[in-house]
Amino acid sequence: MVLNDFTRDNRVLKVASTLAEAGAEVEVVALPGRDLPEREEREGGWRVRRLRWGIWKSDRIKGARFGRLAYFAWQVVVGYRKWDAWHCNDAEAFALGVLAKRLAPRLELIYDCHEFEAERNAKSPRYLAAVAWLERRHIHRAHSVITVSPSIRQAYLDRYGSVGVPEVHLVRNVPHAVDRPTPPERDFRARFGIPPTEFIALYQGAFTYNRGLENALEAAERLTGRGVHFVFMGYGPLEGLVEEAANRLAHVHRHEAVAYDRVLAHTAAADVGLVSVKPTCLSYLYCLPNKLFEYIQAGLPVLTNELPDCVQLVQEFGIGEVVSDDSPQGWADALLTMRESGRDYREGLKAASLQLRWQKEAPLLLKAHGL
Repeated sequence: MVLNDFTRDNRVLKVASTLAEAGAEVEVVALPGRDLPEREEREGGWRVRRLRWGIWKSDRIKGARFGRLAYFAWQVVVGYRKWDAWHCNDAEAFALGVLAKRLAPRLELIYDCHEFEAERNAKSPRYLAAVAWLERRHIHRAHSVITVSPSIRQAYLDRYGSVGVPEVHLVRNVPHAVDRPTPPERDFRARFGIPPTEFIALYQGAFTYNRGLENALEAAERLTGRGVHFVFMGYGPLEGLVEEAANRLAHVHRHEAVAYDRVLAHTAAADVGLVSVKPTCLSYLYCLPNKLFEYIQAGLPVLTNELPDCVQLVQEFGIGEVVSDDSPQGWADALLTMRESGRDYREGLKAASLQLRWQKEAPLLLKAHGL
């Protein structure tokens, strides 16, 4: 179950495919989306169902937003309570799972925390307090809990150990292993006219707040004429900042988001991948972003700020460098140093790619489901 329209949720896609391959009957239940089908049959024998809003479809109806959520919750709780297990993605889905379990006590809830749910970025204090209450009162009702980084796993054990938290499994959000991806015909150099001698730094993912996007753009300003090009590939509310910089600076380039199965091919065309999440909350401090693992599978060295779990992987495998001064100038200096050092990270990246792949995480997912 997801509380989105299931068009870009790569983790849920991998989870559904893995469970179906293991012999489970899988249906992803999602919100409706504009011009999206209500039902889909996916390769591998699993399904998607996007529930409808019923009479609450129109925004002109008073209380439409609340009505939609209530109607969605009713459809899910009543319609799916007799299934064997719910894989609840994030806290909102887990709340619905708790309601369903009241009606069907045999229902097994798998609580998949994509972040440190009670310590998330850009959420109101009231929302975070509600999530903390939900977890403290009901996390013991879960059959198992899944988290995405070692630090978040330990935080759940520390915070909820006294209230009976079940086994907490670490299932990192890594991509499937692939052969070394071949960049598309019009890779970054061909598309943007970047000379082969110039260095390409890639910011990949959401153009949103507290992800280090602003630092990267300001670092680009300071590296004008220094042989470093920046490619920003993704989408989000800060697209305007990226567009403005790309229009003004010849070494800054905006690339649209690409389909999941083409991400690594594009990623491989850069020289270094940036992991620049700002540690504004515990969830961000403890994060292991998808992009980190995508860089690794694409054979791309990593430059990260001091996020403990990211630093641990970078240093363990020798796959990149750490920025100690998380400022525009600090990033600019680190990029110049990395470019000029000529260090070869290929051996470490190869070792990391063999370990950090979905094929290694899938058995841990199945264990969390008791399969």
